[in-house]
Amino acid sequence: MNAVIEKRLQMEKTRENNEVKLLLLGAGESGKSTVLKQMKVLHQNGFTHQERKQYTQVIWADSLQSMRVLIVQARKLQIPLNSDQPGSPLMPYKQSILRVNTLQQVDTGIAGGNSFLKDYAIKYSARSETKRRVQSTGRTGAVWDATPSNSQLENHDSEQQGLSIDELNDTLNGSSVHPGVSAVNSTVLSGGKTSLTKEQIAEAISQLWKNDMGIKQCFNRSNEFQLEGSVSYYFDNIHKFADANYLCTDEDILKGRIKTTGITETNFNIGSAKFKVLDAGGQRSERRKWIHCFQGITAVLFVLAVSEYDQMLFEDERVNRMHEAIMLFDSLCNSRWFHNVPFILFVNKVDLFEQKLKKSPIKNYFPDYNGKPGDVNAGLKYFEDIFSSLNRTKKQLYIHRTCATDTQSMRFVLTATTDMIAQQNLKKSGLL
Repeated sequence: MNAVIEKRLQMEKTRENNEVKLLLLGAGESGKSTVLKQMKVLHQNGFTHQERKQYTQVIWADSLQSMRVLIVQARKLQIPLNSDQPGSPLMPYKQSILRVNTLQQVDTGIAGGNSFLKDYAIKYSARSETKRRVQSTGRTGAVWDATPSNSQLENHDSEQQGLSIDELNDTLNGSSVHPGVSAVNSTVLSGGKTSLTKEQIAEAISQLWKNDMGIKQCFNRSNEFQLEGSVSYYFDNIHKFADANYLCTDEDILKGRIKTTGITETNFNIGSAKFKVLDAGGQRSERRKWIHCFQGITAVLFVLAVSEYDQMLFEDERVNRMHEAIMLFDSLCNSRWFHNVPFILFVNKVDLFEQKLKKSPIKNYFPDYNGKPGDVNAGLKYFEDIFSSLNRTKKQLYIHRTCATDTQSMRFVLTATTDMIAQQNLKKSGLL
């Protein structure tokens, strides 16, 4: 009997030693969930039919709302639109975009139900934007570093669930996507909402994107306001997203974004190692829940959106996103929770960083940068050196440059990363 028990205990110990617990962390919109999607593509069966249908709806809604945001922001930034000109063939297309109600164009059940509606109210409603500005502190903040009480978590969750469906419908209709949209509407709409097909809406988006130079100019200044990161991809492919029978491809899903709330767990096997990956929502309100998954971590994978050096937080538009990421990495890397835990830094969105350097000098936002303007490698090394210098422990920091939406490059990076983590885990367990 003792031998049987001993054998079972040994098997359990071996199983535990073979389990790798990887924690994905980073600020909001850094690309953590895209990294996790790539893991699913590489080590699971990819995406389900339901997920492909869901992303088709989400991307369609984001495309429509994003074009509305560009129209409104052009007015705020005093950028003249071709579609503003009397008699312009583009004016009817702009009117169509401003008339349409996004929720009438989306199967909200497939898109995610109440979760989808709440996310869109937070992202696009005038009420949500006003609330964020009222609560703005203009300071970076880790938020996670004190253990929250159950009541704090409950209050946070109830706050996120506080909008009724009627309120959500109201805030997401054409007149309240943004505080300035009513002013735009008053100058271009003759009243009433018009029923439009998805193909007509897609054509309107396509025409404005291709032919309205003001829209392009506004897009080029999108670091000055909040805009989905993949909108150029959405607009370039808008007609396929309008097709009622279309199912999103892997590339579409990797480009699409559904906000991570709470902590999601994904499991897969690589050889004899069992990986458990925890993806935690990165926006400030989500970080309060991080503390609950800090124990027993094999490695931390911190994702940095290096292209966001000139952008402001969604949560607080007075805080630079890179400054927030620097503060967050510093507090995590040197935390007592991760004293002997290896850190992997994914310097992500390198492709967008390269494009942005042509028009947005790093020195405008980080005055101590002395590299050559437009030099991608110098810029990347500058930020990598900043993050390396933050590690005040003896643990190793592994750095990889990534484009999380590029499956081929991510295959190489993730294979190297998971192999390294598995080897480290075996050494730690005394099995290697």
